[in-house]
Amino acid sequence: MNTRTTDIPPEGITTDEFLGRVAKVRSALDKAGLVGLLAFGDCWRGANIGYFTEFRPLDGVSDIANAILLLPVDGDPVLFVSDQCFDYATSVTAFEVRSLREVTQQVQAFSARHRSGTVGLAGAAYIPADLLKRLNAGLNELKLEPTMVLAEIKAIKSDAEVALMRKAAALTDSAMAAIRDALADRRPYTERELALIADRAMLAGGADRTAFDSMVQSGPRSAYNLARPTDRILQPGDLIMTDIGARYRGYVADGGRGFTYGPANPEKMAIVAAAARAVEAGLAAARPGMAAMELNAVIQQALVKSNYEQYSSEARGHGTGHGTGMDPEEEAPWIGPGNRTVLQENMVFTLKATITVPNVGGLRTERIVRLTSGGVETLDQFPMELHW
Repeated sequence: MNTRTTDIPPEGITTDEFLGRVAKVRSALDKAGLVGLLAFGDCWRGANIGYFTEFRPLDGVSDIANAILLLPVDGDPVLFVSDQCFDYATSVTAFEVRSLREVTQQVQAFSARHRSGTVGLAGAAYIPADLLKRLNAGLNELKLEPTMVLAEIKAIKSDAEVALMRKAAALTDSAMAAIRDALADRRPYTERELALIADRAMLAGGADRTAFDSMVQSGPRSAYNLARPTDRILQPGDLIMTDIGARYRGYVADGGRGFTYGPANPEKMAIVAAAARAVEAGLAAARPGMAAMELNAVIQQALVKSNYEQYSSEARGHGTGHGTGMDPEEEAPWIGPGNRTVLQENMVFTLKATITVPNVGGLRTERIVRLTSGGVETLDQFPMELHW
């Protein structure tokens, strides 16, 4: 394996940690009875690739946006990227890089060493059909099946990863504070203007970019569970839903808070309080060793008891949290009903409560937490209520 020094920033993941991840995943694949792993990532969901290298595909058409990593249990990994990204990928990757044009040929060479067996596929939910066809063309007698091996390993974060996520969370907090300060001057902002204020705060603080498109919805539009900001002008008494996050050195934060534009009536303030209480219940209950479904039930029941069941997707069983790291939403752990996954120390995930009442308004309160031996560390610090 090539162990050359790569262009890794002084604050980030070291080459030794990247190579240690390769060894860890290879061992887990062998234990799972797999002969190798094919991991797919693109410019939007890059964690399957970013776990092994600083390279992240760029937004574009065709192969520019895509990358494949082949990790045999009996050999070194190979990263496949577009020709346009080859030099960049080589400069930040500690093992062999090849053109995606060669992926079928190289998978065939791998298959020739393994006459039978199963190869795990990470990223099965979003790999393009054409690229999947190219992989299958090289597998011969090998089977290709989706696997959670990589997702389960990624779910447990190292100290270096947590440090980067703390910074991303702090940048997200600064964006929340910028929104709060803007609302305090009572200018007639639009939703788009508030989103821009949040984005500027994160970028000015050192963010690589936003983790996802910032969401700001006001008034009746705050009752939409997910929506893009518009040119709607804030009105006195509006509830404002925000869902924003920063990306820092490849790692992200995913945070949500509600605001009011000036004084709001008791019905709206009750929504703010109920969402905060539900998340607080989850923060107090979270412990290593409990099942994800048990933690979900705590937040879900808090929302049901507050009489918002028909107005909350989480109360209706859509899940109250998700893994996060290099992607805003990662496969593990999913904090949702029926998920028996045992939560482990150093897992990082969100806990959230969304309440959306038609013609009144709504909000999402979402925290980023690291599971510790005694409970949770909240990576974000911005208050859940009374922050304006």
